[in-house]
Amino acid sequence: MHKAIFAILLVVLSVSSAFADSVPILKKYTQKIDFSDDLHFEHMLGAIVRQEKSFKKLNLNELMIFGNRTIKRSHLQKSLLVFKKHVVNALNCFQLYTAGVCYKEFSKQINQSFEFYKPVPEKWEKGYAEQKTLFTAYYSPDFEGSFTQTAVFKNPIYAKPKSITLQKSTSDQINYQNKLKNKNLAIMYVKQSLYDIWLLHVEGGGRVKIKGKDGKSYYMYLSYAGSNSGKFQMLYKYMIEQGMIIKGEATIAKQREYFVNHPQEQRQILASCPSFIYFSLSTKEPVGVKSISLTENRSLATDYRRLKEYGIINFVRAEKPIFENDSVSKIPFSRFFINQDTGGAIKGNARSDLYFGYGDQAELAANHVYGLGEQYFLILK
Repeated sequence: MHKAIFAILLVVLSVSSAFADSVPILKKYTQKIDFSDDLHFEHMLGAIVRQEKSFKKLNLNELMIFGNRTIKRSHLQKSLLVFKKHVVNALNCFQLYTAGVCYKEFSKQINQSFEFYKPVPEKWEKGYAEQKTLFTAYYSPDFEGSFTQTAVFKNPIYAKPKSITLQKSTSDQINYQNKLKNKNLAIMYVKQSLYDIWLLHVEGGGRVKIKGKDGKSYYMYLSYAGSNSGKFQMLYKYMIEQGMIIKGEATIAKQREYFVNHPQEQRQILASCPSFIYFSLSTKEPVGVKSISLTENRSLATDYRRLKEYGIINFVRAEKPIFENDSVSKIPFSRFFINQDTGGAIKGNARSDLYFGYGDQAELAANHVYGLGEQYFLILK
């Protein structure tokens, strides 16, 4: 929705830029795009519904600058609803025709209905030379848990203390000096190791399988609830410095293997990262910004310092890992996401973290997705 220059001047003080103002963040992309989705839109409608609910809680009349346009938040909402209609049409098409036929019609409709914008990387960003986006991935680790501490379920997951002093406890004080023990702060005890819990801290959310009194299992979810504000450092950096693992081979599998096989060194490894994350437990899946539950393979995180608005449709072309013949290789894929999360480590205009959800494949993606690709933001014409 284009605005007259005079009208923009009148409202400029009240306009909330969707993006940071200091540098150009987006550039309009005018060529047609062939759209396809490697998952045939699985979970897409779920992500859209969650975003629709979030929009209903916001001021839809708030203005924002998006690329070369000034729009209301309601225009993002309309963009999502029109996109939803086209997804439903494509899903219905899959029941009658081949995927190729359906994607051809879907692409035609999306190109007619939407404008496309590409992120503009700054000189310091990895994608600057090729004018592409740097993609990584994250997931929600799986745990087995109990509300009672036992010899099997021995490691606690902690809620955020109300006491500022307790909040600022270091990871070593919590893990090995029992700083939070017997203070009614353990929300769950898990079977997995302290290293696995540290990975939960990195990812910011997880899933816990619990066996009920009736013997049946069910899931609950862990979501980020705050931190001790301690310095965060990836454990592999310390492990490489100490000669525990080799640079270039510092995979999660190698780190975990060393951690398990050297119990006498576990404390010093974990202490190298003083940061500690607190969690909340609920029946809702891990949440991103504005308390939106993340949707596996459909939510992505962007830099909150650059991108000020959420619920924007993203189309991504990148590479994903597959595991075959005891080795990991990468293949091209394209998929639709919605930006519904952020993270302190996600820095840059052309920088996104893709959420792959739960399970072994999601962990594989989180540990191996790292590379440049294409990213387009879709806004209704």
